Amino acid sequence: MASAVLYFLVGLATCFVGTLPFGPINLTVVKTTVDHDRRRGTEVALAASLVEILEALVAIYFGLLIGSYLESNWLFSLIIALIFIGLAVFVVTRKSRPSLQDQGQEPQSFFRKGLLIAALNPQALPFWIFALAAINQYFVFEYVGVYLLGFLLGVFVGKLSALYAFVVVSDYLKTHLQESSRLVNRLLAAVLLFIGISQGWNAISALMT
Repeated sequence: MASAVLYFLVGLATCFVGTLPFGPINLTVVKTTVDHDRRRGTEVALAASLVEILEALVAIYFGLLIGSYLESNWLFSLIIALIFIGLAVFVVTRKSRPSLQDQGQEPQSFFRKGLLIAALNPQALPFWIFALAAINQYFVFEYVGVYLLGFLLGVFVGKLSALYAFVVVSDYLKTHLQESSRLVNRLLAAVLLFIGISQGWNAISALMT
């Protein structure tokens, strides 16, 4: 059982640290918390954490194969590029109306929003391929049975903990609702645009080779 705890701690630490740099998921959590409230930001965080389990599981069993396929598939890269560039344009042009109560607005599925952003994130699989390779330098892990469950549970807890930290910090931004909302919009749009351009470049590179 001590070994299963080790798997849990390694999964937790890896996912927590990997979530801290600004990316589309944590910026979406920040934006949702600033524009709405902590509960809705937590919904996005929970959805993204569940998707992270699947992404880590895919990387464990099929990571190298899928990673090489995605790198060479220009059509997939082009589709992802267009989606993220479109999201960037939408975020920048959409007028935010931060409100603590969201009065008069139609209900939205923030959980589904978190699932969508996390599932479309092209950085997740390469991150887990790299992370698993780094883990193998220090540990001889066999991802089976209770050990696999321990690792995936650690991934979930690490992701959720890091994203919830962004939710808590975002409460401070609510003291300057309008200014912080604009800033978060620009940061999120910049990250989405960067990912879109990167995927577009990958598509062009794959098409030319």
